[in-house]
Amino acid sequence: MKRVLVPTVFALLLIAGCSSSDSNATDEEIVNDTATADADAFDDPTDQPDLSEVEGSDDLTDDTLIGEDADEMPDTDEPEFLSGFDTTGKTCLTDIPEGRIILATAKDYTDSEAPWRVYVLVLKDDGTLIDTGSYFDTDKTLEGIGFNANGRLAAVSSWDTGFVTLFALVGRTLCIAETGIVLPNLAENERVIFDQITADPADPYRFYLTYGNPITTDQYSNYSGGIYTMTVDDTGHATILTDHPAMHVPTAFTPLPGGTLAVALGGKEFILDEGSSLGTAGPDDLALLSISTNTPEVLQWFDVWGTPGANGSGPSVKNIGVDGGGNLLIANSSEYAEDTGVIKLLSYDGGTGTMTTQAEFLDATNLDSPDYLVLNNAGDTAVVMNGYFKGATLGITADAITYVKKETHDLTQPMIKLHGAPFVDHVLISSFHSSNDESGSITIAEITAEGLVEVSSTQVPLSDSYMLDNLTVQ
Repeated sequence: MKRVLVPTVFALLLIAGCSSSDSNATDEEIVNDTATADADAFDDPTDQPDLSEVEGSDDLTDDTLIGEDADEMPDTDEPEFLSGFDTTGKTCLTDIPEGRIILATAKDYTDSEAPWRVYVLVLKDDGTLIDTGSYFDTDKTLEGIGFNANGRLAAVSSWDTGFVTLFALVGRTLCIAETGIVLPNLAENERVIFDQITADPADPYRFYLTYGNPITTDQYSNYSGGIYTMTVDDTGHATILTDHPAMHVPTAFTPLPGGTLAVALGGKEFILDEGSSLGTAGPDDLALLSISTNTPEVLQWFDVWGTPGANGSGPSVKNIGVDGGGNLLIANSSEYAEDTGVIKLLSYDGGTGTMTTQAEFLDATNLDSPDYLVLNNAGDTAVVMNGYFKGATLGITADAITYVKKETHDLTQPMIKLHGAPFVDHVLISSFHSSNDESGSITIAEITAEGLVEVSSTQVPLSDSYMLDNLTVQ
């Protein structure tokens, strides 16, 4: 493998940034806490968006755009994207092969003090993978990573320092645009750590940073947090906004079809029993948020798991599955919950402001507690996987979730739904194999009713003792 070199000055290529801004139910209805609803947004309940009526949209994972493929979007009169970005003096990788860029974080398991690396891979339309052999040195203990809506910006966060690193893509040249991005006005020895980086589907200059737990270097607490907004200007300079909705250990922040709403798992409040150092989340554990302005705003809270005073879905849940009509597939992976491993299919009624359970599934013997959940666009097939060798394809109907087939990929981290031709209803799975060569692999597979159909699986041996940890794809 080779280190990325600082190139000569490149002429900026013109890049048009574009993005898409765009039930049947059982009698079991989850109670809505209207006391925390946004009065201005929901003065008239009939004005609430009905997710079931959104047409022609894919669902959204951590780092992909809902709806039409960006290449198929019509031309606009928007200014040139990143028009003020200058590659001079930047650490860059040039002449990246054509295809979708994958950024993969990698850890040196033999040296805890070594900086983590961000490797650059390319996914071709035939499913083959190209290893460029190049990487960027960034920070220690990398956690969240994600592309923006048009695939021209990417960011990676450090759990150790709290810093965010920003990448910018100009043509086929990828550069580190900025390092050490941090929430402003922190106290001495304080930092805010971010677990997940998500694109704003309507604004390619905006990311959402989830978890946002403020800690000091001598004290750790996981009992607070929030969802922060990071904005980027056309020069590639990023700013994290201080205003944010506060939540108890938020996770799995997921925009919904239409691009103006999102959901996140977390806690509305923090409960600490007298004499105990272990806190628990309150009964409200699913938030519906507006993302139509710079700062996400909690519109409503829902009680998904129905166990007042007990932990809801814990931080191990990485994402929420969403189909083209806005139905949600959520798992409870909290090790402290009484119903760990339960999977629920939910539908949201914008007209009444209620979240309804359509079906539940629990098969701990075959499935255990999934970290990743993906629904196909039609909403009739799901793939769920966790980090402990267990996964499955599930069949989905209006009132039932059924086990179809076992799916196994060792220590999955992560599973991402792909979008746009030729990968509609496909997933990318990164696996660490516990074999003697300590290699990792990246698999592309199609979601079908009979189970995953593998398109390709590529071993990714890295230099030295580095191994894959997390990744994002355009």
